[in-house]
Amino acid sequence: MEPSARQQSVAWLAALAAAWLALAILGYRTRDPDSRLYSEMAARMAESPAAGWIAPDFPPGWYMSGRFREHPVGLLVPAALLARLGYPPEQAAYAMNAVYQCATLVLLPILAATLVSCVEARALAWLLQLLPIAFTYRVRANHEQALLLCLLVALLGTDWSRRHARFAVLTALGLVGMLLVKGIFAVFGPLLCAFWLVASRRDPERAAGAPRAWAGLALAVAAMAATALAYEWLYRSATGEPFWSFYVSRQLGVATAGGTEGAVLQKASNVLFYLGRILWFAFPWSLALLVAGWQAWRSHDRGRAAGGTFVVGTLLLYVLAFSLFDRRADRYVFPAYYAVGAAGAVAALGLSSRFRVFAARLDRPWVPAAVFALTFAAHVLAGRLGVPTVKIEASLP
Repeated sequence: MEPSARQQSVAWLAALAAAWLALAILGYRTRDPDSRLYSEMAARMAESPAAGWIAPDFPPGWYMSGRFREHPVGLLVPAALLARLGYPPEQAAYAMNAVYQCATLVLLPILAATLVSCVEARALAWLLQLLPIAFTYRVRANHEQALLLCLLVALLGTDWSRRHARFAVLTALGLVGMLLVKGIFAVFGPLLCAFWLVASRRDPERAAGAPRAWAGLALAVAAMAATALAYEWLYRSATGEPFWSFYVSRQLGVATAGGTEGAVLQKASNVLFYLGRILWFAFPWSLALLVAGWQAWRSHDRGRAAGGTFVVGTLLLYVLAFSLFDRRADRYVFPAYYAVGAAGAVAALGLSSRFRVFAARLDRPWVPAAVFALTFAAHVLAGRLGVPTVKIEASLP
């Protein structure tokens, strides 16, 4: 391992250990209702036989009772395992969320380095921690961070499988992870992997291995289908009831609830809602991306076309897809915040030479982990002191 990589690993492990220690010592619990539900469910699962984990029940006193079929249990199992190992059960889900964040901040620059310079890619590891959405989800137990991490794994596997077919295993692991964490929302995974391949088709070197990558993506989708069937079989074996039919009908039923009057205006309103959320939650880099896009359009500059195509495709996919439904929530387009934020941060580095020099000075292996430790500590301290936070969305599903 190179010295810089070793320093980075040590820094991230130290930051994560400090976060875990703080959560455990303070007995931290967020005020977000969904996070409290998932943390309590993981804690209850840790005390029950593992054979029944696939079909947990709602804890007493929540808005629903009976079996939990709002999502698959992929998010809850790692936290329950951590609690089984002795970590405080009520904080285990928050601790795992910190793991997902750290892993995302390590992997995202690796993926970005396939499109931009190494300095720009490494800067993303701390710049993206300054997004409003990052502050909002700093200490949570929701699905979003795990979902984003699985998507990054799938994208990395897709990119690397152009050189070596064995990396298609990563694609499969990422997509299967998305399925087990967020159910039908995993459909965006294969589409985004396909966007990634299409966006770089004009690069001769990268396009040469595209057939191998497409074959790997097809196998990964088949792995998702096989996992869904296996999950259904395990759930029926444990409960005698179906999972996917109930889950899908509930998700689609809630998403379309709200009436049909003024349907066109409602959809247009949804588009504006999500675009506004992306503009804010990816701020200030979303603003830099708009400026850079305007300048590129005026000058007919098509540089970095692959990255731009992928970001635009991601943005359109999430915004248009979720605008079709009547129920809307900020968390639905969570990956889009990071796609726009990453592209905008790179654009800002290109727009300002002073900012680029500043980022180069901070290009140290320990800086991203230090930023994570500081912001995490500030969030936990604010929670303990009762500092008001912004509530951005309603509860489940």
